[in-house]
Amino acid sequence: MKLHKHFYIAAAILAASATAARVYFGWLVHEGMDEAVPLSKPLATIPLELGDWQGMESKMDSKAQLKIGAEEIFHRIYYRGEESLRLYIAYFGGIRGMAPHSPTVCMPGAGFELISSDTISLKVPGFGEEPLRVHKDLFERNFEKVVVVWWEYIHGENVASRMVQRIKWALPACLGGKRGSVLQVQLSLQFTDSMEESMRRVADFMNQLGPFVRAVLPKAEAPTRQTEDGRYDSVVSGR
Repeated sequence: MKLHKHFYIAAAILAASATAARVYFGWLVHEGMDEAVPLSKPLATIPLELGDWQGMESKMDSKAQLKIGAEEIFHRIYYRGEESLRLYIAYFGGIRGMAPHSPTVCMPGAGFELISSDTISLKVPGFGEEPLRVHKDLFERNFEKVVVVWWEYIHGENVASRMVQRIKWALPACLGGKRGSVLQVQLSLQFTDSMEESMRRVADFMNQLGPFVRAVLPKAEAPTRQTEDGRYDSVVSGR
């Protein structure tokens, strides 16, 4: 059977497109790994004592750390009397070819079922006057309920949209020309009396934690604003 010349033209275009895509994404991953953005300070500089919260180190399994693929991982349990919560922070300084796992992926893998999911505003000291937009997920396994409040800073921005999070993580060179970084913060705690009580505990903890998280972010990643005295102050925008 004689093939029309348009077939060969289409085949050539597809082949060229596939080659270009492989070259581009190979360059993207390679460049991102070569130009990883370091933190201003190690995550370990976050104090064990945050106000009336007292932290305890909690080590992760080495296989789990390898699977996460982050440059730095921070994992502690903080206590205040009978109250407790888990703080997990993962920092990705450059492109790895995949997005960080979210609790909506990891928790079901541990046998939890997602009961509800929402995006809310949370005021965090150290991050400007506008509240951050964060995710609030409720999971259940048997008779256990867990609230997870989490968010990501991508290229110095607090991005709440999960779709935008994935796009800006996978294709940073196309969106703003940066290969930048991702800092994922998770707070998880047992759901007991009410969601209002759980969020009060989260807000109290973030009042202490916020400035220390801000201090570790890469300086080059944070946008700046001019203060009243004419100086420039680094801030992180929330949207």
